[in-house]
Amino acid sequence: VGLLLTRASLSTRALPSSCFVTPCPHADLYESRRRSPKQVFVLHQQHDDDGNGETSQMRRSFVAAAAAASLAATGTLVTPPAQAAQPRVKGAAEYDLEYYMRDLVKGNTKEGNLAASAPPPAPPSRTLQGPLLPLLLDNEYTDRCIPVKILSEISGKSPSSIAGLAKEYRDKSSKAFAAKAQWKIADVSDQYYFDLSAYALWRTAAELIPNYVKRDQFAKDVGRGVYLEASKAGLLKKKALHSSDDAPLVPLTLTIPAIIEILDLYKSCGFITRYQLGGEDQTRRGKNVFDGLDDDDIASGSSVDCLVSIYEPAILSGALQITGEGSRFSPDYVGQTLSAAWGAAGILAKEETYFVDSMYRPNPKDFF
Repeated sequence: VGLLLTRASLSTRALPSSCFVTPCPHADLYESRRRSPKQVFVLHQQHDDDGNGETSQMRRSFVAAAAAASLAATGTLVTPPAQAAQPRVKGAAEYDLEYYMRDLVKGNTKEGNLAASAPPPAPPSRTLQGPLLPLLLDNEYTDRCIPVKILSEISGKSPSSIAGLAKEYRDKSSKAFAAKAQWKIADVSDQYYFDLSAYALWRTAAELIPNYVKRDQFAKDVGRGVYLEASKAGLLKKKALHSSDDAPLVPLTLTIPAIIEILDLYKSCGFITRYQLGGEDQTRRGKNVFDGLDDDDIASGSSVDCLVSIYEPAILSGALQITGEGSRFSPDYVGQTLSAAWGAAGILAKEETYFVDSMYRPNPKDFF
């Protein structure tokens, strides 16, 4: 999930969530800086089992918001490379020759002659736990979990009717999800059952909220709800993030501890296995991801770009599925919570989710 930051006015914090996606033609201001652009927030979700700790190449986006801080979010979900030695990659000339020879012998179909390869086996499911989990989701889809409560408020439907519809989708989809990754127990504390349950709830939201603007509002309100409830419960204790009337804009460098605390909370819950704040430059990671020049950029109304990588998110398959259905939103808990946290500092968010497989695969039908 990627985020770009600029200065926010006092009235910005009271704007409706739809204002979070207002683009601005001043993105070139950031390019005029004396040094190359830095990453402000791109949530980069990876499925990691290669053990080398490397992330895929950083994606940069440049977005600004008029008279307001702007955060752009770009989610990247990356699946694991295979453990075995990789086969030699064919060159372009080899592929061309193979194509033309096959066309002469038996022809080439529009959908391609190669079938999709068998997916690699899913790793054993991990256990989600801790006080954050009930805020994200529960087995019965009660309004004690934030997404059901928000969906009820936006759609006007009762929590019980939402729960009934979500359970129907969960039952219908369980066979397909289990074929990819089988859960140990039918409980949201199981990674793969949480994935299925989250998909079913977002599929329900897609049915009850046909308006795409309201879907965007739903996604952002879920992030705000998780952030606020986690703060009230004492799960998030970093208070330096919040802006006030006297200081409407919190310096970007002062937001780092609160952002790290949120990422640590999701990691301790088991929602992700690990994360990385920052891109390939090791000197600009973690607590050093922002500096004084970034603060100057925000104060002057320019934008800043950042990369955040999260590994093995518990909603990977569900996010891929709901996005493939064209719903234009997915259960991106981490990105929305980070967006809400920056919003408390007077920063608006524009986000975009995309999926990338970090491993090269000759067969374009292979995407795991």
